[in-house]
Amino acid sequence: MPNQRIDLLEYRGNGSTAFTGRAEGKLARHNLNLSEKDKDGFVYDVIIPKNTTSINSSFFLGLFYESIKTLGSIEEFKKKYLFVIEEEDAEWKAILECNLAECCRRANNELNHTTGIDFDFSL
Repeated sequence: MPNQRIDLLEYRGNGSTAFTGRAEGKLARHNLNLSEKDKDGFVYDVIIPKNTTSINSSFFLGLFYESIKTLGSIEEFKKKYLFVIEEEDAEWKAILECNLAECCRRANNELNHTTGIDFDFSL
């Protein structure tokens, strides 16, 4: 069975090339009915449209953090939601791949209640 598609283009904003804002991510989550998708048996291709210059972690967390929590880990999330970057320019595609990796790192930190700069001051 082919994967289902989630096209993010309409959530990029009028004339924008970036996905930003936690509130905007939460609105997209609601509109895409992700809470239901998290529980179904489908795998989804999340389409990052051409001419995207950035995916901000705040947007990503608004859109997907609840999914990551529901699915239990970043690894399980990545099995259900596969990112397809439509950008053909190799440099921009690499930048977007780095953005997504950073978004996943931030989500994992939130899931584990760490910031990445945690320090034990009792030493």
